[in-house]
Order: sequence, then structure tokens, then C-alpha cells
Amino acid sequence: MKQEYKDWFIENRSLKQYTYKETDRSYSSTNIYYKDVPFHQDLKQHIYSYDIVSPDTEYNVYHIHTWNEGDYFNEHTDNNLSRKWAYVCELKASECNTKLKANGEDMIEGVFDSNTLHTLPMIKKGVRISLTIFGRSKPTLL
Repeated sequence: MKQEYKDWFIENRSLKQYTYKETDRSYSSTNIYYKDVPFHQDLKQHIYSYDIVSPDTEYNVYHIHTWNEGDYFNEHTDNNLSRKWAYVCELKASECNTKLKANGEDMIEGVFDSNTLHTLPMIKKGVRISLTIFGRSKPTLL
């Protein structure tokens, strides 16, 4: 992802943040609707260049996650009735350089299937900011 896009998401992440503090996760999140992202078409083209992203899927929300010291997300999948894939991109690394792990491998940017096990270990120092997009099947017309 272009650095200017990363910077834009970082600057706009505080619009309306929600905080999640549960037994399996701790982080803050901001959702930005695709129509409010000035470079949406260009970024969408980039995301759909990944082989795993099928043209019969879509997304409409950009999720910006802020991970402060002590925040984490236990191992899980994103599999539910509608999610097919997840695009993730680290916008800013934490000082401790904690990375998202998908199938045990560090991931800075990429796409994985919604059945992929992934986790974010606890942030020990600094703040990590990341972007997640969930692709779902396009609705079918009857």
C-alpha cells in the first residue's frame, strides 16, 4: 500500500473510535465507509490484484485498529456466514515490533482466507496501527 494512503488512514483513525476489552481481545477501532476514502478505487484495485480475492466478493468498510500497550487479539478465524477473505496492512509498527501472525507467520500486508488462524500477540511497547478489510460474497439478484 502506498505510504500516502497509510498516512491518511492514520490521520483519520480518531474520527469515532470504539474500544473492545474482552477476554479474547483488546483494541480500539474506527470504521470508515468506502465512499469517504478519496483513494478507494486505487486501493480496491490493489487489493483485488491478490489471487485469493475473487471478483464475486466486495467490501464497503475500512477498519482501522489501534493497538496500545497491553492490547492483543487471541488466535481466531474470521469465518462467519458472509466473510470470505481479510486484507490486512500494518500502517504503523509498534516499538516492540509485534506483528500479526497468520498460520504462525508474521504478516505486514496481505490477504488470507477467512478460515485462516491468526493472532496478534500482546503489544509490549508503543502503539501499532493496522488496517483490516473483510471481503464478503456479493448479494445475488433473484
